[in-house]
Amino acid sequence: MTVASQQATAPTPALSQRQLWIVLGSLMIGTALSALDTTIVSVALPTITGELGGFEQFAWVGTSYILVSTIATPILGKLGDLYGRRRMVLAAITIFTVGSLLCGVAQTMWQLILARGVQGLGGGGIQALTFAILGELVSPRERGRYMGLYTGIYAGSAVAGPLLGGWMIGNFAWPWIFLINVPIAAIAIVAIMKTLHLPHVRREAKLDLTGGLLLAVCLGSLTLALEFGRSGWVRSSVLALVIICVLALVLFLINESRVPEPIVPLDLFRNRVFATSTMMGFVAGSVAFGSTSFLSLQFQDANFISPTKAGLFLSPLMVGVMFGSAFGGRLIAKTGRYKFLPVTCLSCAVLGCAVLSQISSSWGFVTLFLPLLAIGLGNGATFTTTSIATQNAIDPKVLGIGTATLISFRSLGGSLALAIGGSVFNTTVASRLRADLPAGALGKSQRVSSLIRSPDQIEALPVAIRDVVVQAITSATGRVFLLTTPVVFLGWLLAVSLPELPLRSSNGPSE
Repeated sequence: MTVASQQATAPTPALSQRQLWIVLGSLMIGTALSALDTTIVSVALPTITGELGGFEQFAWVGTSYILVSTIATPILGKLGDLYGRRRMVLAAITIFTVGSLLCGVAQTMWQLILARGVQGLGGGGIQALTFAILGELVSPRERGRYMGLYTGIYAGSAVAGPLLGGWMIGNFAWPWIFLINVPIAAIAIVAIMKTLHLPHVRREAKLDLTGGLLLAVCLGSLTLALEFGRSGWVRSSVLALVIICVLALVLFLINESRVPEPIVPLDLFRNRVFATSTMMGFVAGSVAFGSTSFLSLQFQDANFISPTKAGLFLSPLMVGVMFGSAFGGRLIAKTGRYKFLPVTCLSCAVLGCAVLSQISSSWGFVTLFLPLLAIGLGNGATFTTTSIATQNAIDPKVLGIGTATLISFRSLGGSLALAIGGSVFNTTVASRLRADLPAGALGKSQRVSSLIRSPDQIEALPVAIRDVVVQAITSATGRVFLLTTPVVFLGWLLAVSLPELPLRSSNGPSE
């Protein structure tokens, strides 16, 4: 299949500051909505399953979104390079809006799962394309001011999801978690249609359908293996998915090395800035979307605070992400240098993770404030730096797929951290309960996992048993961060080795 894009003879038109902010504000809305919907549903699942039934399928409500989004991100990023990013981002936001509407009117669990997949298709495209459009509108030297705000909203929205979800469940019916997206996204679509006009250089290109299919199989099987692996890594279904993933990856690499217009140009990974940035993004994603997810469980099941208050306990993390992204981006724009930012902030994040590895159920907001702030600073600085460094170092013709690949590595880092962290968490809790529970605390056929129920049920346990359960959960949370600490240190080493290129003052030719 051959694609021809529309001829443009002029460079990207200069926008007034007002027009630029309208465009970027509209794109930020889409980015915030897509990031929010990766996490906002987590606190609503008990209510949703209570109304729709299908408790056995509840995990798929989150998995379907992540699975389709992970697959869609690089593919739609490439299609943006070929067809034009304005057209594709409008399509992505429209698909996301339709998916949100379908989620809101779902009457069964499987309808909701399928609708979440539609949402994920649009959400993956939004994440890939909005960052690439920013790279097309603003030069790398000036991009820091806007990229910092972008990445802060992106990461902050994902972290804020459970807090907002808990508030909405407490005040509205659960469908409004999804329906609220519809009018907001519609405003973004209208604003983009009126203000965003990007030229597109005509070039003939054959779509790599085989590569797209192999990439979908590889990422899909990997995501499913990570999801299923939380319940046990040696099960036949998990091993089969891993084998499928490896085979698809090998065939994908062979295919990409031979086709003239690959989905993911392998030459990108010969670029040291790009390769280092993707690995740094993987590390930051593992912390932002993975390890910190266990803190919400710690706060509710061991500290016995409400979901809304648990979100407030996580607010220093959001503040750190926003400050590290927005303020860090302004520093990059002012100095023209980017390497100092992750080197400094990731060193703080290493210390923050080390402190949280010693977490106690008696720790309050004040004790948690600094380590969470430090971790947020590290994540925010890394997201901003890797986006700017990558877009500055790669050819504008592959801006879309380069940005999409970076985002995909962040998502994969989060999925891997959730899977491995979940296994470590569950194993630690089970071993501590078996070792520390008083004799006769469990019935003959009762499993230790039966004690890990809702926060209210845990709090209502007899004091001797409750204290053991609380300590087991706290120990498991600490162990997750103990394993996270060397991962973040690896991110710091990568930051130290990141090549620093002069930031370009112009964008170069589009496409």
